[in-house]
Amino acid sequence: MFDWFWNGWYGGTTTSGGSTSTSSVPEMDAASGTLAIAVVLAALVLAWEIKRRRARN
Repeated sequence: MFDWFWNGWYGGTTTSGGSTSTSSVPEMDAASGTLAIAVVLAALVLAWEIKRRRARN
């Protein structure tokens, strides 16, 4: 029923002669994850600071 979604969004699988191969997905290592969290936190702090300064004026 959801084959169109699975194949279109996730790449699906290809079969030839009974064997199945899947598409590869890049992995996220600890350094990249830490950097991503730092970017999100920095954006939140910046938004909080802008809101705080606007409320003060």
